[in-house]
Amino acid sequence: MSTLQNNTTKDKLLEAAVRVLNAQPRASLADIAEAAGVKRVTLHRVIGTREELLRDVALRALEQMDEACLNAVKGKRKAIEQLKAIVGALVPCADSCHFLWKNPDIWQEPEIAREIERHNTVLCELVDRAKQEGDILSLIPNSWIIASLDAVLYAAASTAKAGNIASNDASTLAVQTLFGGITKKVKGATLLGA
Repeated sequence: MSTLQNNTTKDKLLEAAVRVLNAQPRASLADIAEAAGVKRVTLHRVIGTREELLRDVALRALEQMDEACLNAVKGKRKAIEQLKAIVGALVPCADSCHFLWKNPDIWQEPEIAREIERHNTVLCELVDRAKQEGDILSLIPNSWIIASLDAVLYAAASTAKAGNIASNDASTLAVQTLFGGITKKVKGATLLGA
């Protein structure tokens, strides 16, 4: 099998794995192969073991998130605008994000741990810039901001995935919730439920 065919088969297997494992975290390799339309022996030949499959799916998810973020920040100078664009861009990556959120054990794999640490470092540097530019309160710890970002992304992606809201609307709501809050402000006062 040529490298191109092998990559196409691997992509198909990884896409099927995300879908199947998000729905059934304990799905067998045979279930994943069937969903991809290949034989189990093909999955083993192209990917290998279950651990290798999980690692490859996680790395692919992180690559997709990287690509979405890089495309989203193009042409945006201010850190706060970049952060908003990143939040909006990650909601459509719901399947990839869900796989990572639902499989925290994979984070212990050294290559995945390094990638997640790199992602967090880049986000913290962006948050620091937004603080320096005066757009984020400097007294809020970066760890809280990153945790809030993760929580809002999870809520938006989960709501969109469940079909309760369109992905574009979920992206907009995630940005609004994280950077503008959920309360209505009138003449400098915040009115709950207004």
